[in-house]
Amino acid sequence: MAPEHETNASAEDPETNPESTEIDPMEAEAFLVELGIDDAVIDATPPETREIMFRLASERREADDARMRALADFRNFQRRSLENESRAHREGSAELVRGLLPAIDHFDLALQSAETATSIDQVVTGVRMVRDEIVRALGSQGVAEITAPTGTEFEPGQHEAIGTLPAAQVQGNAEPGTIAITVSPGFAIGDYVLRPAKVMLVAENGA
Repeated sequence: MAPEHETNASAEDPETNPESTEIDPMEAEAFLVELGIDDAVIDATPPETREIMFRLASERREADDARMRALADFRNFQRRSLENESRAHREGSAELVRGLLPAIDHFDLALQSAETATSIDQVVTGVRMVRDEIVRALGSQGVAEITAPTGTEFEPGQHEAIGTLPAAQVQGNAEPGTIAITVSPGFAIGDYVLRPAKVMLVAENGA
């Protein structure tokens, strides 16, 4: 009989069985009024039912509070994510611009030199320095130049054919259908092609 007595005592213990915790009737009634339930309905409701209604309403309010907290946390997460994305974009743009500033300086120097240059070679050298500086700046951001030497196999993803040249006009022994010359280089970031290299192909025999 002792174990049964202990079981019953445990079932009535508020610490081990929260549902057995007594609820102040006045508190329950005030809470139900706060929820908008008519006084007549409350008065006609048995105390036991009021207690159940109070518990259910309390659980719902706690769930609503938890949902609102979770929603607020999610909105804060969205805001921080947008701020971080904006900051990363701004910092990336700033890094690229910083890399291009020396190229602008070289442009200025090239223009100044062109005014006093005694040969076209000096002008060409200045322009080449500017181009190299820009390519280095792009390279610092992971941008690679796509080159297409003569005789290279044509790759649709990397190259864009804009015409053909007779084999007699192509240096070396490039096979028909391969690249004759590169008109303008392409650029890529990793495997993502920003712009394919524009090339001319070696014409087929007799073309």
